[in-house]
Amino acid sequence: MKKENNIGNYIVHNQLDIQKVVDDYYNYISKIIKNYSNISLEDEEEIISDVFLIVWKNRNKLDKKLNFSPYIAGITKKVILRKYKKINKEIHIAEYEDNIVDKFNIEKIMEEQEMNEVLIKNLKQIGETEYKIFTKFYYEGKKVKEIAKELGLTTSNVKTKLHRTREKIKDILKIGGF
Repeated sequence: MKKENNIGNYIVHNQLDIQKVVDDYYNYISKIIKNYSNISLEDEEEIISDVFLIVWKNRNKLDKKLNFSPYIAGITKKVILRKYKKINKEIHIAEYEDNIVDKFNIEKIMEEQEMNEVLIKNLKQIGETEYKIFTKFYYEGKKVKEIAKELGLTTSNVKTKLHRTREKIKDILKIGGF
């Protein structure tokens, strides 16, 4: 998989070349799944299939200028969480039978929650505008143009503030032990 691949690189004759997407991103999705969970190979295959199905269903809504990697990663994480919730419900329904094992790395999920709490706490200290831009972009999934319009800024200003905020966050996370 090539890093910096725009979605437009996967459009051929105004159609999404799903086979090229599968070829380039199968291992990437698999790696994300392995990093965020400890599930069976069967469940991993199901998640990968679900991710590609979601990409295919949304093929007409894709912004050709955007990088495909974060888009795929976001979908993968959402599908993992959905799968986790399903498995978690099954665990509760089975009333913790001995043969049921929680297959997800709870430690990793808790660490992410803790990291998010540290982020949100420290983002508020960075500055109100930066906080708004960062949360709108990463938590609300808004595009740079939308954010710029909402906040009365230029797109380049929003991009610059996002970049600087990410750099500050890296420092914050290092200090916090992440």
